Amino acid sequence: MTRMAHGSVKSAGANAGELFQSSDEVVQARRIGDAIPCLPGCERMLRVLVVDDDHDCANSLTMLIRLWGHEVQTAYNGSAALEIMGARQPDVALVDLGMPEMDGCRMGRRLRRQSRFNHTLMIAITGYADQAHRLLCDEAGFDHCLIKPIELASLEILLRSKRDRLAGSADRNENLENTQSERMKTEVRDAL
Repeated sequence: MTRMAHGSVKSAGANAGELFQSSDEVVQARRIGDAIPCLPGCERMLRVLVVDDDHDCANSLTMLIRLWGHEVQTAYNGSAALEIMGARQPDVALVDLGMPEMDGCRMGRRLRRQSRFNHTLMIAITGYADQAHRLLCDEAGFDHCLIKPIELASLEILLRSKRDRLAGSADRNENLENTQSERMKTEVRDAL
């Protein structure tokens, strides 16, 4: 994460700890509350929900995705996540499978039963890389499954792809609206 924020990581050797440094520009922007610019090529901000009962994992992932220029909300259990999703439909939901009370698969199945979440990109996050867990993800309606520790390049590709699909959809809708508007103007002119 430090490197993605244009920082550096240095170590004095085994068991000596590590020093994390980031550029003053990023630290300054966070201090004053200014928006951190999107990664190159990021024209549209996604609404992302991160769901993980491990607060450190959830908070780290939330900070990283914010650094990438997206709006992120965090939930630490399935019930809180469903509440957030009901109030504000995210474009992307990153959901840990192994949560107490309501696991990620149960949450995924509940969301997929509601048509309003058909276009939400659902990404399962799990520490298990076996085929059985991948099948559980598929059956629960997840679009993708990322194994912990998450490969950040894969996550970035998924987010960019979703953003590009949404931007393309918005462009098509705008073109359709323009075409319909022109058609209506022509019909009005012809009627006069």
